[in-house]
Amino acid sequence: MGETIIPDLENHWSDYRTEDQHRERLFEIIRHIRVNEIKGELEKWRASSNRDLLRGATIISKFQFPHLDHSTIEVEFEKIKQKVWLEINDEHTAFEIVKIFNHVLFDICGFQIGESSFYSPQNSLIHSVLESKKGNQLSLSMIYSIIAQKLKIPIYGIDLPNQFVLGFVDQFQTLKMLGLDEHERNILFYINPVSKGRIFDQNEIEHYLKSLNLPLRNDYFVPCSNTEILKRLIGDLSNAYNKVGEAQKVRELQELNHVLGA
Repeated sequence: MGETIIPDLENHWSDYRTEDQHRERLFEIIRHIRVNEIKGELEKWRASSNRDLLRGATIISKFQFPHLDHSTIEVEFEKIKQKVWLEINDEHTAFEIVKIFNHVLFDICGFQIGESSFYSPQNSLIHSVLESKKGNQLSLSMIYSIIAQKLKIPIYGIDLPNQFVLGFVDQFQTLKMLGLDEHERNILFYINPVSKGRIFDQNEIEHYLKSLNLPLRNDYFVPCSNTEILKRLIGDLSNAYNKVGEAQKVRELQELNHVLGA
């Protein structure tokens, strides 16, 4: 029967005459149905042609907030997009565009790293970050990248070990034409939303990887897929729930991760 039966189950769950054992079982059934619904949505997302990042992040947020409305979140993103759009034009360089992005997102909108309760799930759930303006490195990067892509600006996520940053793709291959892209990574520069959009180059990534005794794999320097971003998001949520002893939610998130594939 799927989600259609949940209101009846919730009514029985809230009835004071329901025994504790039955109430516990009702809760398990409701939870199981909702997780299955999310898995179904993720399967459809994975089968879609564009695997829209905002929709995918919203589906993951429904894990904690099942009644979340995607259109409401979309409206909030459109408001931020409009603020950026009013400031940029075709004459701006990539550096100038990022400077405008940083001003709008961090100075005007007030987005920042959530210092207190850093591992709280709220720092990963995209609608919560929109409301509180506080997130972690992944959620801030997602918001930055989603706005950029809505404006056809090539800023994408870079998945690093224990870090997540952004890369401004050289869509016109300027570096290659100038003979400056020796590794053919096609990235003009990198952006760190955690430090209010600080720009840096690949040398910093190389130093970071060397400090961890990790190889300089090319996939550490180029954009990852939206599927990989969602898997990283699920991983962050799993760590957050694990730290507060929510073992059941960790198991459920592993099920969601399995839907996205290896």
